[in-house]
Amino acid sequence: MQICGTTALVTGAGRRIGRALALSLGESGADVVVHYNTSADAALGTVGMLQDMGVKAAAVAADLSDADGCALLWSQSLRLMGDVPRIVINNASFYGRFSFWDTGSDIWDVAMGVNVRAPFLLSKSLASSLSNGVPGKVVNINDSRRVYRSRFAYGVSNAGLSGLTRSLSVALAPDVQVNEVLLGPTLPPVDMPESDVDVDRDVRDRYAMYGPSGRMGSLSDVCDAVKFLILNDHISGASLSVDGGLSARW
Repeated sequence: MQICGTTALVTGAGRRIGRALALSLGESGADVVVHYNTSADAALGTVGMLQDMGVKAAAVAADLSDADGCALLWSQSLRLMGDVPRIVINNASFYGRFSFWDTGSDIWDVAMGVNVRAPFLLSKSLASSLSNGVPGKVVNINDSRRVYRSRFAYGVSNAGLSGLTRSLSVALAPDVQVNEVLLGPTLPPVDMPESDVDVDRDVRDRYAMYGPSGRMGSLSDVCDAVKFLILNDHISGASLSVDGGLSARW
């Protein structure tokens, strides 16, 4: 599928990796729906940058922990863009720092809702909106690490998203291809105090030395991987690691 001339939906696109993905697709000629939950100013900033590129862009607020929020996001995307987003990038993620003992049913439900159910519902909306024979692409942004002592529900949801990716690739074949990109250390966590960022970067750089790349991942690495999966019309159900080889050591 060519990116230029299509419409894409990127969840969590107001800041960080989501913004980079939205801008990368815009640079390639796609119109982009910028989803956000609470980062309204950042999302509008992303929209402005996309519009400066000469592509159509709109920001849509939705709480993806709620099934109704997913439905709202899709309906608003159709209304504002006047087109079906044939590319869906599931980037939004609940990354809460809660250990096993601190994880109650409320935290569990939010993690699974945002990280697993929302990609399922948005993929289903995409497939339901396409005419027969019209191709679509889903790329799920996931984590190469599966176990987190301090982020228990998040870690479990990573495994769930990988399973969903493979199941969707079969269920939606041949018209919709579904893949995931597994990230290693790329940006400091949003909940990390500024005083800890440099220390944490040193730790992550030591991990990165074990990988073939010998460095941390970059935003351009992530964007290139996602665009590769969109442009390729054969790969589906794949997990593409962008982690410098770290996943082999987890």
